[in-house]
Amino acid sequence: MFRTTIKDLAARKLRLLTTSLAVLLGVAFMSGTLVLTDTIGQTFDGLFADANAGTDAYVRSQTAIDDPEVGSERPRLDAAVVDDVAAVEGVAAAEPVIEAYAQIVDRAGEPIGDPATGAPTYGGIWAADDRLNPFDLASGRPPGAADEVVIDRGSAEDAGYRVGDPAEILTASGRHAVTVVGIATFAGADSPGGASYALLTPAAAQELLTEPGRIDAVRAVAAEGVADDELVRRIAAAVPDGTEVLTGAEITAEDQGEVEASLGFFNTFMVTFALIALFVGSFIIYNSFSILVAQRTRHMALLRAIGASRRQVLASVLLEAVVVGLVASAVGLLAGLGVASLLQSLLGALGFDVPATGTVVTSGTVIVSVLAGLGVSVVSALLPARRASRVAPIAALRDVALDGSGSSRGRALAGAALVALGALAMASGLAGDAGVAVVGLGAGIVFVGVAVLGPILARPLSRILGAPVARLRGMPGDLARLNAMRNPKRTSATAAALMVGVALVGAITILASSTKASIDSALDEAFTGDLVVDSGSFGTGGLPPELAADIAARPEVEAAAGVRTTAAEVDGTSTTLIGIDPASAEAVFDLGVVDGGLDDLGATGLAVHEDVAEANGWRVGDTVPVTFAETGAQTFTVAATYSDRDLLGDHVIGHDAFEANVADQLDLRIFVQLDPSADVAAATAAVERVAAAHPVAEVEDATAYKESQAAQVDQMLTLIYALLGLAVVIALLGIANTLALSIFERTRELGLLRAVGMTRRQLRSTVRWEAVVIALMGTTLGLVVGTTFGWAIVQALASEGLRTFTIPVAQMAVVVLIGALAGVAAAILPARRASRLDVLGAIASS
Repeated sequence: MFRTTIKDLAARKLRLLTTSLAVLLGVAFMSGTLVLTDTIGQTFDGLFADANAGTDAYVRSQTAIDDPEVGSERPRLDAAVVDDVAAVEGVAAAEPVIEAYAQIVDRAGEPIGDPATGAPTYGGIWAADDRLNPFDLASGRPPGAADEVVIDRGSAEDAGYRVGDPAEILTASGRHAVTVVGIATFAGADSPGGASYALLTPAAAQELLTEPGRIDAVRAVAAEGVADDELVRRIAAAVPDGTEVLTGAEITAEDQGEVEASLGFFNTFMVTFALIALFVGSFIIYNSFSILVAQRTRHMALLRAIGASRRQVLASVLLEAVVVGLVASAVGLLAGLGVASLLQSLLGALGFDVPATGTVVTSGTVIVSVLAGLGVSVVSALLPARRASRVAPIAALRDVALDGSGSSRGRALAGAALVALGALAMASGLAGDAGVAVVGLGAGIVFVGVAVLGPILARPLSRILGAPVARLRGMPGDLARLNAMRNPKRTSATAAALMVGVALVGAITILASSTKASIDSALDEAFTGDLVVDSGSFGTGGLPPELAADIAARPEVEAAAGVRTTAAEVDGTSTTLIGIDPASAEAVFDLGVVDGGLDDLGATGLAVHEDVAEANGWRVGDTVPVTFAETGAQTFTVAATYSDRDLLGDHVIGHDAFEANVADQLDLRIFVQLDPSADVAAATAAVERVAAAHPVAEVEDATAYKESQAAQVDQMLTLIYALLGLAVVIALLGIANTLALSIFERTRELGLLRAVGMTRRQLRSTVRWEAVVIALMGTTLGLVVGTTFGWAIVQALASEGLRTFTIPVAQMAVVVLIGALAGVAAAILPARRASRLDVLGAIASS
């Protein structure tokens, strides 16, 4: 049986190729994703290893506050700690460390880098000791004066700077003129992972990046013969309380771990789409093996008649699946190298720059990819293999056709139960705290349930969807509809793959449309001003507070409210804390104040959303502990509660409190209310002139600001569409493969049709319209499931600000049209093959 199976595969190489193609694409995407994420991870690991290569001890503040939205906040150290560390016995050298926001301005006056979606833009200190300096001068010299800077070679090329050129950098303290005295490389690369660096003298870095006498950390090198652990122990005994000391290996491992954790979402995001591609491919494999088994019923019956056991027939089909899986996995693994490069280029083109040097292929990637391809192939072929093993020997004596049932009571009950279970899971996710995760699980169960019900739905849906085709195309259209109806199992399995892709596209489209509608609604309700000055960043960088004051001083402006963010702990819970100016906020915001007032914020007042206040039992006048990275635990008083959290979140403090407790003062954006008597165009031009002094500032009216926020959603949507596109391509390959295999099945039938007068053109039309009916069935089911899923996601994210559910009718109609056109495209080659059959040879076939 083994030799028979191998010979059978060798005789049908084209069938082997078409069957394995769907899995090959899925494995290629899986391996490409793993290669890309492993490469990015190793790139960052190498960056931190290089950055800390000469560090034996690392001194920093002990406390830190972490928030997933704005990152980690850690208090700065007194610069005198450098001398304390340097005086410790066994310390060969000690250097101060600053890593703060700085953005280099190019020759055209535009800032380089994109701290919002790209690599960060940093300013720091040029370390005098080469052992503690990961940068190497490629040209020029180290900075020696307050207005001198060394920049990385990547930034120098982007900005067009050479040694000796005047330049500008943007920092938390404003815009500063400097001279480029050196251009440096990082461990042989032009820049550290694409990030830009402006490196200054220690005094200039404190003046421009932090504040005089304040640094972020200290690096130290051990004298010869002093172990790292011993050095750490000695330094820890000499530095002030509240300071911690780590070895170079510990800080490297911590930095690498933080990057790994931050990349966790990205890795999961990418692997999810790889699994979707494999999931869609499983439908194709199942359908292909089902058709192959049905076509070879007489062949298998003859094997049984001459003594083959059921186990041998089962093993024969599963062996084919193993070969398909291994071939697909091997080729897919190699193709994954190209996919990784394409994914990186795609992310870069969409603004999501991901640093990656070299290509990393781990044993884990190889094992996972092979197991995934092999597993999907074997599991998908298991049911067809069982069906093959049950073929009776007597079947060899008669003609057999494909099974056209698929409407058993057991199938109906199982499918209905799965759909009900999925719906229950989604309802549970909406009602409980699990939210999107349980909703997603429920949607997956619904997918499977609808796929199980597919054969029951296929016949009536094909009849309905094919009716216009029959009227439009006459006899070819009627035959196309009947062919789709004749084998509901095959039709539904083929359509199911497309259903998954269309459902996900539909759900994501609805989510994106609802997100944009919710943003528009939130701005319409909460923002009562006229203009927004945006910094284009979040968490890193921003606008100096002086800009809001300069804008507010214009006679055309009634109020200008700067908004700042920081990580803090409110009553022990990490959160994003928003800072506003109470005097101007009420002129540009309508937060729906329920109790108290924003005027009472002062230096120790806290405004909270009413749901947060209710959950914690807080009322206006109650005291709440608020912990800041820089100043530690402080006591705040609830000054107001409000009902609209969409614009400013759950916790708001005044600028006085922000300045007293937060080290860096940068406005994320400034909301502007114009004087009602001012000409809007002239007033906007006046604000733009003031903002022009700050290259990152972009002035937008309310409509343009909405569009810029929507553009960010569209950017992510484009990425998701591109990733889902592979699943749709696999589904279309499934349609083409099913039609191609069905041509073999219906060879005699097609020959008879040609013999009684059907033209080649009519035969091609029949096959094409059958593909359209199948594609429309998959698209229709996908839209129904996708719309339900999209609605459930929006409801589950209502607490995150998604309050408006919208169905983009025009975009959904485009999805249907594309589905139909894709069906035509998938049928081109099978239709040509059908029309070119030899009439006499086809009639004589069995």
